[in-house]
Amino acid sequence: MEAALVLPLFLFAMLLVGYLGMMIRCQDEVQWALTRTAREAAVEYAASGSRASASKPACLLKLNRYLGGGGLPVSLSDSRLLTRGDEIDLVAEYQVKLPFHLLPMKSVKFRQRVRTRAFTGVESRAGQGGGGNVTVYITATGRVYHRDRKCPYLKLTISQVKYSDLPALRNEGGSIYRPCEKCSEGKIFLDGQAVWVTNYGDRFHSAKTCGNIRRDIQKVKLSEAGGRTPCSKCGS
Repeated sequence: MEAALVLPLFLFAMLLVGYLGMMIRCQDEVQWALTRTAREAAVEYAASGSRASASKPACLLKLNRYLGGGGLPVSLSDSRLLTRGDEIDLVAEYQVKLPFHLLPMKSVKFRQRVRTRAFTGVESRAGQGGGGNVTVYITATGRVYHRDRKCPYLKLTISQVKYSDLPALRNEGGSIYRPCEKCSEGKIFLDGQAVWVTNYGDRFHSAKTCGNIRRDIQKVKLSEAGGRTPCSKCGS
């Protein structure tokens, strides 16, 4: 009789834990898709100069594509685009239905947010008005240039963590860590295996000496920065 009473409670607890894990995974997927959508909207706005590329319908279309069309109804109605100094502020709101009724609750509401600046001042890279002689700082693998040698994005903090801890870790921008294309993609890792992450990067590395984790800083003229865009923190 005791087993008949305890077993349903045990099964219910296991179901609840499993469903909580599914909701956490859903949050991670939405956060990743939201971050990628904001970054692409910023780049496309800089390239085209059209506000339509950073509009709510365009961002919602991108977001649903990155979510894989899984049927999750996401709203961006509270988002603010290209306001307050060309800021892109994406706010995603959605509900996840519970498999059972928990008191009056039938679903759980989530609200996630990503803020970034649209790339501006790109035309000044051509060196108009003598701007090409300004000193900037670049790295061999970086896609942006920096005006400040002490920019936090140039001063990476490298941390050694366990592979099993990665799902719970986030970088300074709130992004999850994905495999480095150079040293980790396609590899199989054990739960206790050591990997390396940085405070601003969004990749984890199997080797601390990976070329994508090093910062070989070069001092060059702005006209020599190639196709790099300004750093969102110090490049404006």
